[in-house]
Amino acid sequence: MNNELDNGYVSGELLESNTKKRQYIYLAGNINNNPATYAWREQFITAIEDEPNVIVINPCANKFNQSMRCAAEDGLSFIKEATKRSQKILRAKDYQLIKICSVMVVNLGYSKPEKPMIGTIQEITWAHDIFYTPIVAITNGEDSIYVNHPWLNECYSAKVDTVDDAVNIIKTFFLEY
Repeated sequence: MNNELDNGYVSGELLESNTKKRQYIYLAGNINNNPATYAWREQFITAIEDEPNVIVINPCANKFNQSMRCAAEDGLSFIKEATKRSQKILRAKDYQLIKICSVMVVNLGYSKPEKPMIGTIQEITWAHDIFYTPIVAITNGEDSIYVNHPWLNECYSAKVDTVDDAVNIIKTFFLEY
């Protein structure tokens, strides 16, 4: 192998396109019939799309989750329909996606008492306890159990108020190398 190429240099010039690390960002948070649970993800994707080395993993964008939008009226109907349609593969799929991510962004808003953030809490736990993935939590300025519970608070690397704040944290700390 060419030693110059292995070090990222050719004829003494740094190869810019090969030096920046690709960043995979997982978007976690409640999925329910509130359009805002989808809109914040689209807002995040739009705000970071100018970064060529970023790949956003939006679990809401896959065919399964799109088909579940109509089943998200309440937690019990969602669980029944998700179990019927996913045959237990949903949890394994999300685990694999979180495993490859450099950072997780979780929106702690938009939860409903009839559909608690059980899946999101599982994702936060995997990211923090298993993969040591930094987690940026968006609070939407809310004061909820998900924002302030000490067990969850221990997992967040940063808490911010808005999607734009989360994008700025990621651009500052994850995209410079």
